[in-house]
Formats: sequence, C-alpha cells, structure tokens
Amino acid sequence: MKTFGIIAEYNPFHNGHKYHIDKVREAGATHIVAVMSGNYVQRGDVAIIDKFRRAEIAVQNGVDLVIELPVTYSLSSAELFARSGMMLLGALGCVDGVSFGCENDSLTLLKEAAEASIKAAVPEKIRPVLEQGTPYPQALQQIIGLEAGPLISEIFDDPNNTLAVEYIKALKFLSLDMEILPIKRVGASHDSDTPSGIYASASAIREMIEDGEDFNAYVPEQTAKAVTEYEEAEYLCYFENLERELLYMLRKSVPQQLALLPDVGQGLENRLFEAGKAAASLDEFLEMCKTKRYTMAKLRRILLNMYIGTLNSDLMMPPAFGRILAFNDRGIEIIKASGAKNSEEPNRLAVPFSSDIKELVSSPTPAAKRFVQLTTLSSDLYALAARNVKRSGTDFTAKIAKISIDEEIIGEQIADSMIDAGDSTGIEVTKGGKSPE
Repeated sequence: MKTFGIIAEYNPFHNGHKYHIDKVREAGATHIVAVMSGNYVQRGDVAIIDKFRRAEIAVQNGVDLVIELPVTYSLSSAELFARSGMMLLGALGCVDGVSFGCENDSLTLLKEAAEASIKAAVPEKIRPVLEQGTPYPQALQQIIGLEAGPLISEIFDDPNNTLAVEYIKALKFLSLDMEILPIKRVGASHDSDTPSGIYASASAIREMIEDGEDFNAYVPEQTAKAVTEYEEAEYLCYFENLERELLYMLRKSVPQQLALLPDVGQGLENRLFEAGKAAASLDEFLEMCKTKRYTMAKLRRILLNMYIGTLNSDLMMPPAFGRILAFNDRGIEIIKASGAKNSEEPNRLAVPFSSDIKELVSSPTPAAKRFVQLTTLSSDLYALAARNVKRSGTDFTAKIAKISIDEEIIGEQIADSMIDAGDSTGIEVTKGGKSPE
C-alpha cells in the first residue's frame, strides 16, 4: 500500500485534475487521498458547486478519499492553506508522499526556491519592502531575486509554483517525511483564458459556464452532468449573488469589529469601514479598498471571512478534525491504515476523522466545537450564493458518497468492511450519495 496526498479545490473538477491523478497512479500510488477546499476557495470566492458533489466527482475520477480543508484555512494565505492541508495529510499517519501540479517540475529548483523563501521571510529583510507598499508575495520575490538569483525568483511568477513551494516549506515546518512528486501541468496555465486541446483552466471553465458556452470538452462527464443539474435547479453559486448580504454586513460593522478579521491590520479596518458606508456595489467597494498591498483576492477573502464570522484568532488553531466528504473501498483502507499505524506509535498531528458531523459536534474540545460551528454556519450561508436558496443544515443532511471500485463486490463483504471502518472513524456510508438535496 502506497498512499499519496493531493491538496486541491476542484472548482470545478476538470481534465487537468484527472491527468494529475492518473500521473500519480502511474508513479506507483495505490491509494490517493485529497484534502479539498469546501464551499469556499482560496482565491476569495464561493465554489461553483458544493463540496459534497465536487468530492463525489473526484472519487469517480480516481481519488480514493476526500477530506475537507476547513473553511478557516481555505480562505487564508497560500502559506496557511498549504500548511493546514499538510497537517491533515500528516494527521492520517499513513501518507507516504504528496503530489502537486506546477509549471516547473524540477524538484531541485523547487526545493531551492523553498529554502530561499524561508531565508527571505525574515522580518528585518522583508519589513522595509512592505513599508513601501509592496504586497507580501512580491516583496518576498524581490528579496529572493536579490539573494538567490533570477532563476529561483522566476519560480514565483506562477501561482501553482508558489503553492508548490509552500507545500515543500510546510513539509519542512511540520517535520513530515514524505516523498514529493511534482507533476508538470499540461495545456492551459493557471487562470489562462485560452484552452489548449482538451485542457482549460478552472477559471476559464467557470467563465464558460457563467456565459453559457460549451465547456464539455474540458471536463469529465460527471462534472458536465453536475453543472447541468445545478444550472437547471439554479444551484450554481457565485460570489456576486452575495452582494446585498455583504454590503449589509459592511454597513452594520464598526472598525473595531473589522480589525478582528484575518488579514486586517495597519489601519485597513478604517478603509473597509469608510468604503462599506460609501459603496453601492461590491465592485465599487473592492476598487475603493484595493491597493498594491491589498489585492482583490485578499479583499474578497476578508469579505467572506466577515460573512462567515471567522476571526484572526481562529487561524491560530490547527485542524481539530478531518471531515470525510467522499470515499471508495480504497478510501476505507486508508482510514483503517491510519488507525492501525496510530495505535502502534503516537502521531503528534493525529485528529479524529469522520463523515458524520454529528459526532464532531459532541467533541469535548473548544477548538473542535469552534471548527464545527464555522463549518456548518459557512455551509448554511454558502447556500445564499445560489439563485435558488437551499435549506440550511446541509452538513447534517447531505449524503456522503461511497463509490464502489468493483461493482461485483457487494452485499455482505462490503457491508462488513463499512461496519469495521465505521466503528473507528464514524464513516456513515450511503452508496452513490448525491447533493443538492
């Protein structure tokens, strides 16, 4: 058994994601676990399709187990996004390697870039550059260029490379001994508007969906089917649909409240407060607040954290549990291997893993209760981003997809394996579970 981890968003799942998974299999992985952003994504947006359906599609296309990256981290910086994802992979205790897509798949250069980034992020080096109004990523890259040279600095020109470096840094920070498998992206680059062959970026596909264009050539059939179903039911979610809710919250907020949000500091709360009172649309608000330091993505994350109620103090807590969103027979084997390994030697990152949110509600730890609160509330509020608003409580009512690898393995054999896993993990299995309802 050789288990590899992937940290992803699958917003939506497309042919490039399938290519990545297939390459990980070709490299020798027998089992694959994905830590996936839930209903909110790192670019400061709502996922176009909800987490349960996206997780199911991932398992239908080669992933064996999907674990939710808590919203606290999916709406945070690239560094915290990567580190928390690695924490959950490390918490399983049975993940042998990690793989990610990137434009430059030279592991040597990526490791050098990670070391250069660590050395450049010293406060006395980076503070003077930040004080000039330079955004943190650009300030860091500027110092790396001076200290490590242009070849290493150019690694950071691409967002996927930047995330790759953060994954490597997270492994080092957490002292996790995992094999690293970078996979060079094929076709369209990150955020590219131009498809290439059967590949298009997730942002281009989302734009096609919103504009009513044909995108089927760039996604597996399960994604195309889900988009059609959600579009007909008016369940596709868009950030713009939250405009009135966000403007309402801005207009009722005071600077002292805004200062408690993640990424808000150095007087930004006053700028947010003034713009919130003056702006008549989200676009106007964002234009009024945008600076070199505060990008659109960061401002959108701040807005969504305000909407959900995430506080800066929430980012100080490591993941308190792993919420299972979808799995197959091999996914059960991953959970079993996790429990077996942890029973032999303590895992300092270990947390409970369960598909049943009700089990996690009763957790005795304040951190777990807070994570459950943010998870369930954020899902209820996410539903407002669709034209046709769903009922609240989907984290308690949605069916967790169990995809059978071999349809001939049915009946008592598969039931026994589910019971065994459920005793220790809280897995609540419903074969082929579907959302929206």
